[in-house]
Amino acid sequence: MNTTWSTPTRILVIVMALATAVWMAVIASPLLQAVGIAALLAYLLDPAARFFMRRARMRRSWAAGLVSFLFVLILIGLPAGLGTVAVTQFQRLETDFLTAVAEIERFVSQPVVILNYSFHPEQLWGSLPVRAGDILALLPSGSLNILSSVTTNLLWATAVLVTLYYLLKDGPQIKPWLVNLAPTAYRQEIGRLLDEVDRIWGKFLRIQLLIFLILAALAAVGTLLVVWLFRSGLLQWSFLGFALLLLAVYTAVQQVDNLWLRPQFLGKQLRLHPGIVFIGLIGALALSGVLGALVIVPIIATGKVVGRYIHQKLLGLPPWPVAETPAGNAASENTPEQKELELGDI
Repeated sequence: MNTTWSTPTRILVIVMALATAVWMAVIASPLLQAVGIAALLAYLLDPAARFFMRRARMRRSWAAGLVSFLFVLILIGLPAGLGTVAVTQFQRLETDFLTAVAEIERFVSQPVVILNYSFHPEQLWGSLPVRAGDILALLPSGSLNILSSVTTNLLWATAVLVTLYYLLKDGPQIKPWLVNLAPTAYRQEIGRLLDEVDRIWGKFLRIQLLIFLILAALAAVGTLLVVWLFRSGLLQWSFLGFALLLLAVYTAVQQVDNLWLRPQFLGKQLRLHPGIVFIGLIGALALSGVLGALVIVPIIATGKVVGRYIHQKLLGLPPWPVAETPAGNAASENTPEQKELELGDI
């Protein structure tokens, strides 16, 4: 009895599988975001795991565990270090805070004149300390919601860290697995396509790290400049003025990032027009938030590479110029990924 699926049956199964995948992606979008964050972290930390495997002759599982452990220590150590600095500066911060509260009270006590009508803001909300006490008194009523939110965030953080470990440990198996899913005649092309995608994401993460360092330096210099202006007496101390200047600095830094750094750096390195990068960033930020804006540029570049491959295949042309096609088979037993798998425990 012939059990081979007919062409209409195959098409129906493919359509149903795609529809199910889309439905699952919509339902499990928070989980997919956690997995995406873990995948980006694993991609960024993979060179560290390779370093320990090469220098310390570690198995891949041990190297992945060590890198994950060090990453958790850094995540815990940074807030702890900042907290220590805050405690040592507590007296100074307390004095600045009291000065800021007094400045706000003085500001809101001044009448606001609109069309010859004087409006006194303190009549609306009264003294700030009293209102602050009222707000604090209301916090216990929402403590269960706060506890639920904290618990949920801890669960997602745990999911990200566990996924990070397994991606670091078993990540090199993904590419050979995907290549072997393709028919034998297409494995070399699929291997080359995955190499192109890997190159795009590698460049993206390196450029993203460079952009982060540049933005951190700009924000730090801007903050120190604002503090120096008030401490030196060039500007008279005003809490409102201090807050507005800091807001202007951080807004300017963000605009430098969105309007120049990302479009120019990412566009040039990933061979995308700066206008496309800018529009993609704005659209992703409006539709899917910070995480979408973070990964939209390499997604566009990946779509460009995959689209070029499909376009060339539809026209019956080689997906890459013959001179660019690497020698050898992507699914051969001597690929770098499989050599690495022999060193680690899989």
